[in-house]
Amino acid sequence: MEAKVPETGVKNSPRAGSTVLRDKYYKELWRRNFLRLALTYLAPLILLVVYFHLQYREIYYEGRQAHLRSFAEYQANTLDLFLRERIVNLRNLIDDPKFLVPPPKNAMINYLDRLYQNSDTFFDVGFFDSTGIQKEYAGPLQHLEDRDYSQEPWFINLRDGEDDFIITDIYLGFRQKPHFTIGVKRIINGQYAALRATLDPEKFYDYIVSQEGSSEVNISIVNKEGYYQVVTPHEGTLLENSSITPSFEKKTGVESVEIGGRNVEFAYYWLRTANWAVIVEWSELSPSLPIFGTQFGLTAFSAAILLLLLAIIIFRTRKVVEFQIESDINKAQFEHAAKLASIGELSAGVAHEINNPLAVISTEVGLVKDMMDPAFNQNASIENILPHLESIDEEVFRCRDITRKLMSFVRKTEIKLMPHNVHKLIDEIVDTFWKQELAVSNIEIVKNYQEDIPEIVTEANQIKQVFLNILNNAFDAIKPPGRITITSSADSDGNLNIAFSDTGKGITHEEMDKIFMPFFTTKEVGKGTGLGLSVSYSIVKSLGGKMNVESIPGKGSVFTVVLPLK
Repeated sequence: MEAKVPETGVKNSPRAGSTVLRDKYYKELWRRNFLRLALTYLAPLILLVVYFHLQYREIYYEGRQAHLRSFAEYQANTLDLFLRERIVNLRNLIDDPKFLVPPPKNAMINYLDRLYQNSDTFFDVGFFDSTGIQKEYAGPLQHLEDRDYSQEPWFINLRDGEDDFIITDIYLGFRQKPHFTIGVKRIINGQYAALRATLDPEKFYDYIVSQEGSSEVNISIVNKEGYYQVVTPHEGTLLENSSITPSFEKKTGVESVEIGGRNVEFAYYWLRTANWAVIVEWSELSPSLPIFGTQFGLTAFSAAILLLLLAIIIFRTRKVVEFQIESDINKAQFEHAAKLASIGELSAGVAHEINNPLAVISTEVGLVKDMMDPAFNQNASIENILPHLESIDEEVFRCRDITRKLMSFVRKTEIKLMPHNVHKLIDEIVDTFWKQELAVSNIEIVKNYQEDIPEIVTEANQIKQVFLNILNNAFDAIKPPGRITITSSADSDGNLNIAFSDTGKGITHEEMDKIFMPFFTTKEVGKGTGLGLSVSYSIVKSLGGKMNVESIPGKGSVFTVVLPLK
């Protein structure tokens, strides 16, 4: 939880020590100059690139479609050849003069081995007579032997059709597993004979994607009804209805369809050996086409010019910002010179602050002398003298405090940096200096600490002095009842922010510009030296941090100490 005040409050100016506002100003100056120069130099190049892009856009898509169509045709021709070879493999078996009807078991096993040698896509082989019963079988599913296939569509089409072969769609069949069938038929010695082999769709898919150029595209095969016969696993599953259904009237073509909110361009080509269409679409891994060479050259040339212009723009922008920074530094030096002119006022302030307690000491010493002078006949007992001595001691300590604060402001001491838990440091300050006062002052301290904040490397005594000075000011500014909220948080820039928010009287706009100046105080005479915030600001800056203040007169103030975590 961060301590905040409304945006209508007065904020300290950069000259009073706000690095945040100053950094934001220069960043905004850099951004505005960069954008202005970028638009000036880059606009002609952008127009040129857009012009040539539009010129080559049509060529790009025509080349893309032609390449996709040619690849679909190439894959279809390859698959037609593959399926014809598998038909020939079966014909060679059944046309062998030594082929027996029905073939014996050992012959069927031999036939399956020969099929395996031709292609590992073959799964099993079976022999059928005109009854549709699988008389002989070779393969891993022996329960299919003697199975009646007479009512299966593929057997009826093969037996009654004009062609001597058949290639089925993917189906489940009796084995309840996706497969497709290639069958051939003959009349041998007056008897009907059919040899049927099933092929494994997964190995069929492996064969397809092993072809040259397959990595460029996603390949699938659908039948006339639009069901997948082969499909890339991440695109769908076998026998699932495809979202892409090519026209059966045209042998080949390039079309586009919207799938899942994106436009998918695909090419298709119908096979000659089966009612299947090969569908190819570009994959994410498809390389750039050769036709893009000219466009790539133009892009490379434009990129080179762009980099050159960016270098010029950055250089010019940096020069503008550096000039502004130098101008601001000169202005700050003039202001600093003006501050040095107030050295006399500073000396007078120190003299005034020390003369007040010295006057009290002088008065108390005079009273003690009078009490001890027999001529005045005063009671010079220890009980009567002791209060005056205590008053003298108090004023001596006040003088020492003034000189110590002054020296800590003007003299740099050696800093011993060690890891510390900032929450413990704050708790030590509160418990040591404010524990008793909190019990009677009607002022509440609320601690909102972010958990798991790492230790910071800092100088414990100095940072505790900063916290003490801020809390002193907060207590003096509050008219009971009131509340001081201490909030710690780590930001994304690697800094630790400790915010001290009070419900005091706040700081006016006129006072804000002087808040970190030495010997400036809004307290009554004798209650403040005007060095607390000056010393605190100097300490925080020496530790690599910064100190900010926000305030609304009459509502309170927020002092934020920003320290680097590393």
